[in-house]
Amino acid sequence: LPDIEDAKFIEDCVRTHNQLRSKVNPPASNMLRMSWDAALAKTAKAWAKKCKFKHNIYLKMLGKVHPTFTPVGENIWTGTATIFSVDAALSDWFNEVSSYDFNTNSCIGMCGHYTQVVWAESYKVGCAVHFCNTVENFPGLFRAAHFVCNYGPAGNYPRKPYKVGRPCSGC
Repeated sequence: LPDIEDAKFIEDCVRTHNQLRSKVNPPASNMLRMSWDAALAKTAKAWAKKCKFKHNIYLKMLGKVHPTFTPVGENIWTGTATIFSVDAALSDWFNEVSSYDFNTNSCIGMCGHYTQVVWAESYKVGCAVHFCNTVENFPGLFRAAHFVCNYGPAGNYPRKPYKVGRPCSGC
């Protein structure tokens, strides 16, 4: 599995986020372009190495996980290492759009990964993947890829993830 300094891994993470963000429907007027943040990736790596299927407990603590962003957003994908790819993990998150209703800003089931991926004001991302023989809170999964992305600034506040309009007319 690639490291956080692997150029192709970084490119895949950023490109896939931006591609998916450009596909939102209705279109977004204020969607910022994402770029890589090495400090967010370092935080993602440190948490992924713990092999726990739960969110980093330090995300809301001032200065604890990032010098500028507090709180920090986070998505986690865990699956069999042999099938891991950045595209597959991000597609799983983005596909939660089917559970999300933009008009009412409500969710049937899970859609928080989707809303973080498309959160307009999040413009920095750092991801890491770690090989875990087992993952705490994920029984029955062995030899896993544990993929964590951290976002700055964090999304998922109690409002819509973006404003509707001509792409970038509000950028």
